[in-house]
Amino acid sequence: MYSTKRALSIFALLALLAGCGGGSGGGRPPTIVAGNVISASAGTASRNVLQRLWRLAAAWWHSEAIAQVPGITVAIGGSSNAGLTDDQGFFRLEGNQFGPVSLLFTGNGANASLPVTLPAGGEVDLINVALSGSDIEFSEERIHFSGPITGVDCQANLLQVLSGEQVAFRVRLQSGTVIVDDNGRSLSCTDLFAGRNADVQGTVNRQGDVLALVMTVNPTSTSTASLTVDGSITSRECPAAVEVNGSQGNVQVSINSSTQIKDTDGQSLQCNQLLLGDGVHVEGTQTGFGIDASEIDRTSPTPTPTPTP
Repeated sequence: MYSTKRALSIFALLALLAGCGGGSGGGRPPTIVAGNVISASAGTASRNVLQRLWRLAAAWWHSEAIAQVPGITVAIGGSSNAGLTDDQGFFRLEGNQFGPVSLLFTGNGANASLPVTLPAGGEVDLINVALSGSDIEFSEERIHFSGPITGVDCQANLLQVLSGEQVAFRVRLQSGTVIVDDNGRSLSCTDLFAGRNADVQGTVNRQGDVLALVMTVNPTSTSTASLTVDGSITSRECPAAVEVNGSQGNVQVSINSSTQIKDTDGQSLQCNQLLLGDGVHVEGTQTGFGIDASEIDRTSPTPTPTPTP
């Protein structure tokens, strides 16, 4: 136990040192920061409260009422890496930054900063960012990275994984965490040890810990599996996601700026034009959250009720 705690402490120090870096090196893929902005305003303390209440009420009555916000500048502090949200409110930055950074959001009266830790060669996704002056809120921070395991404490369901061999993340195993090897064989925490490579998908809590959803140990490939789903829409979190009831049950379908949404006649649609009950065909790649959609085709629209005479 002492050696495990000492290893965790050493690699926590390495994480701080890595944050001062930012070079690529080692042939790693770029680090990706992505997400979507659903609201932005100048805001005051009282207006912030009213705006949050309005967003909650609007979301309860009409999920499509929470509009996406184009033209917001998103930048990684201390670097030249910056971009704008597109006409659907999505943003995506690629670069060689890693470790602790500040994400800067400016535009529409908002000027907010969010501290995050970027995995080296991994991805961070911020879902449904809401900006009000210097305040920032979001519904979820997702993360995906890989690297060697540098510490294991199964009694505490705790690991440490060094993303890209540069940034240490504390990974907490949950009761529903799926751990498999690269052949799909189920593993337990006791099968893990320092030196094995792990590919981790999960969410980040307010303490900065990664709550693991899926962990693949010693993956032989970084490619993701293609997946198709046919079913009907059961819920919407536009513009970022919908839920589809397919043959294997409900599947979370994530939508990004490159997702193509089409009607039965091939015309382009927005997420909020999809209706509950619509039949859809979804194509994309499998993730720990469900499916990352490349295309959503509406195959059978929800019938319009016939007016009662």
